[in-house]
Amino acid sequence: MIPSVRRMPLRCSFSSRLLFWSCLASSVSQPVLADIDVVVFKNGDRLTGDAKSLNRGRLGFETDATGTIYVEWQEVAYLVIDENRQVELENGRRYFGKLQRGESADVIVVDTDADKVELPMDNVVGIFEIDKSGFRNLDLNVAVGYNFTKASNVTQFNVSADTSYRTRKRILSASFDSSISDSSNNDVSQRQTLDFMYTRLRANRWLNDGGISFDRNDELGLNLRTSLYGGLGRYLVHTNNSIFSLSGGLKATRENTVDQPTDVDSLESYGIVTWEWFRYETPELDWSTSLEIIPSLTESGRVRGEFDATLSWEIVNDFYWQLEFYDSYDNKPQSDTTTSNDYGITTSVSYKF
Repeated sequence: MIPSVRRMPLRCSFSSRLLFWSCLASSVSQPVLADIDVVVFKNGDRLTGDAKSLNRGRLGFETDATGTIYVEWQEVAYLVIDENRQVELENGRRYFGKLQRGESADVIVVDTDADKVELPMDNVVGIFEIDKSGFRNLDLNVAVGYNFTKASNVTQFNVSADTSYRTRKRILSASFDSSISDSSNNDVSQRQTLDFMYTRLRANRWLNDGGISFDRNDELGLNLRTSLYGGLGRYLVHTNNSIFSLSGGLKATRENTVDQPTDVDSLESYGIVTWEWFRYETPELDWSTSLEIIPSLTESGRVRGEFDATLSWEIVNDFYWQLEFYDSYDNKPQSDTTTSNDYGITTSVSYKF
């Protein structure tokens, strides 16, 4: 005979039911906390939040209280990032993985798919967000300037913008620069450049680059110059306060000028030297300069040149005052009625997004 089982009634007090539903509601409405990155300074202070990129000697770090702030890399003792990042060293080597705390200060550990790599922080010059799903690692800089001189009644308006998007092995970038001058004694003069560039990162600081550019310059009688180019380059120096690089290659160029009824096609070579220097002691300064020499391969004796130098310093967070000098030279311009040299100085304010 199977004994009967006495079923005990289930009783729940009002306070127990209230606690149950409160816990259930909390578990549904409360979001799951994201992994928190940690930066520890050499003086012992620490921040928790979302680590951005390390570039040009400064680490971007976002917290709920401060927003995004920039920390000098030399002041960081430890860094922990729980998402994959690309870490670049002075010698050009790159590692991809999560960043862990080293056993001693001034060392970070990159947890790659293959192994854990310990790196001296003094040799790290870049930490980049590599976003597989979108454009979170898209950088954008915009500068706008306006100058007016009453004595000569000269007005000048200039605007520039540049943006870049980085993957583990490639950089896609674009830049635009425009300067418009007007005076009571002369016609409106315009100078514009639009450039789209593709860079393929190689080992040991080597790279391949290529792209297409569009130029207009009224002072040189140039309605439109279209150049398709490609070549090879290398970072000779890449530290947390200086970048020096060389590159060169070939250009296929088509020019439309004010004095010529048809377009002129030519093949050119080019060589570019760039130097960037930056410091974060007061006053914070950022200097960049580039020189491009462009000998023609199809027009005997023709040489063009482009020089640009920019000095900027930060007024407030991400807000800069900028001074630029430019010089465009062509010893054999296509137009006989224009000058062979165009140069100028512009001032502007810029903001980094």
